[in-house]
Amino acid sequence: MTLSTIIEGQTKLVVPDTGKDIGPASKAKIFYNPAMRSNRDITVLFGKAVAKPGWNVLDALGGTGAKGIRLANEIDADLEIQINDLSEDAFQTIKKNIKANKLKNASASNMEFNALLSNSGYEWIEIDPFGSPVKFVDLAVRRTSKGGIMSITATDTAPLCGAKPETCQRRYLARPMKSGCCHEFGLRILVGNTVRRAAVHDYGLEPVLAYYHGHYFRAFFRKKKGARTANASLENIGYVQWDKKKGYSVHESQPKEDYVGPLWTGNLCDSAIVKRMLKHWDESLTKESQKILQNLDSEISQPPYHYHMDEVASLFESPPQKTDSLVDELRKKGFEASGVHYNRKGFRTNAGLTQIKKLFKKR
Repeated sequence: MTLSTIIEGQTKLVVPDTGKDIGPASKAKIFYNPAMRSNRDITVLFGKAVAKPGWNVLDALGGTGAKGIRLANEIDADLEIQINDLSEDAFQTIKKNIKANKLKNASASNMEFNALLSNSGYEWIEIDPFGSPVKFVDLAVRRTSKGGIMSITATDTAPLCGAKPETCQRRYLARPMKSGCCHEFGLRILVGNTVRRAAVHDYGLEPVLAYYHGHYFRAFFRKKKGARTANASLENIGYVQWDKKKGYSVHESQPKEDYVGPLWTGNLCDSAIVKRMLKHWDESLTKESQKILQNLDSEISQPPYHYHMDEVASLFESPPQKTDSLVDELRKKGFEASGVHYNRKGFRTNAGLTQIKKLFKKR
């Protein structure tokens, strides 16, 4: 296996040589994916906005340790970072990265996930597996301190977006929906399932930053202790139904047909945190990470669904319109409306299909 030294953000990283490939180094013994750079950038910004001095942070499935190393090196908050991976090769590479950056606040471990967390607790636990995070969530939420953060990444987009509904039912106990809104629903199924798993242990979870980008879903949660907080979190679990005449609608109980869920119906982001993250952005980070956050900031208070311009135009038997222009028209009519952070043709609004159709006919 050939290793290369690169610079990512303000950090020197020793990683598998992927050549011109932008995906994970799947043939290497150590997992590293250059395409997840925006994920790591946003995680660093989140840490700068939220982490408190003295926090113990665990990067539980570290791979090369890229994310944990960057947190240790780029956040000036006196954090103690532990980077773990079951692979011996990954463990050795993590140690090389610690040494390369002369980090005194980072340590490496080589343990199985459940053994590692059997007797240890942390203020922030980061879970970034290959595929679904569901099998790690229950123990991680129990070992996250009260008021602390648990963050997860999911790359099993096919089940969450409706291409493999049986797998989604099995992993997330939810019914997905194939539509122009499938990524929105996939993200909310992931968040909703995580909240429900925490509630089993009498913990409430508040999503403070959740988004979809490229090929992955990402969510950060703040943990709250007690059955009351768990019950409060569960009040944001519901269903979304599709009707060709009325559009999308939110329900507390399961509809009979054309529905997706259970999923999270509340807000996906804390506006104050997103704004603090944007203030910390600098030129060492990708423009991509900045754009994701800017777009998220504009759609925070919108409904738990959106419409896709091409789908709506087809439904109305009308040519597609410019998304930005339609959003402006909806706002002029007194409706809430915004774009969607991962799709230029997506628009989010509390207007029904009848109101949207009237604006189409005016053009």
